[in-house]
Amino acid sequence: MKALPSVEALWKNNKDRGLHVFLVESQGGTEDDLKKYAEQKGLTFPIAIRNSCDFNGYKGGNGLPYAFVVGPDGKVVWQGREGYGAVCVQQLERIKYPGLGKLEVAPECVKAATKFATGDYAGAKDEALKVKEKEADNEAALADAEFIINRVDARVTALRTKIDDAKTKRRYHEAVAMLEELSGKSYKGLEESEHAAEELKELKKDKDVKNELKAWDQLEKTLAANEKAKSDADKYKNLIKFAEKYEGMAAAEEAKALAEKLSG
Repeated sequence: MKALPSVEALWKNNKDRGLHVFLVESQGGTEDDLKKYAEQKGLTFPIAIRNSCDFNGYKGGNGLPYAFVVGPDGKVVWQGREGYGAVCVQQLERIKYPGLGKLEVAPECVKAATKFATGDYAGAKDEALKVKEKEADNEAALADAEFIINRVDARVTALRTKIDDAKTKRRYHEAVAMLEELSGKSYKGLEESEHAAEELKELKKDKDVKNELKAWDQLEKTLAANEKAKSDADKYKNLIKFAEKYEGMAAAEEAKALAEKLSG
């Protein structure tokens, strides 16, 4: 589809501002077909299979592509075949606090909301807690302050869950990156951030972790080399060679899985 490169560009340029893009396939393709197609076209936004979904009555017009633009308030503000990019950008201008999930907050919470929008989550929580102390009789301010605090806590919890999952799977390269994020500037000052910093130090000291990290680093280099390989057979050979060399490492299992996909 000719429109897809422009959709990908729209997504990449605006995803950090709050834009969500979903391509819905409705011509009978399988999940594997969609994955291969996305890889071939360099598409990184989510793609879903329509199946029997009728989009709650939004049938759309004739021909593909057909787009619906949902505004930040959850309402469909536009539908059609051309011009959706400009509408998306226009709707994004309505978002004062990207990622927060609220278009407006009480005046007393503007500072906290602004800090959240700029990625200063520790500062956002601190400001929201101050509002709760100072505005005990202001229901609107208290509600928005609590909302912001919960949003910060939800981010921390989600990140913590991903870290624990990565460690369980010995994907230490991912765990380290996320611990660095949690212990970094955005969360600095939170108790969880201090714990993450200590955890990161201990993790990097662990001999087994060091070996796993080395293997993941080498796998990354192998995958980079495979980008220049002449055939899938050569890529398969490189991955199997890597898996044999790093047998027992989590990265070796990853290499085997990637090799199986090439052979399948």
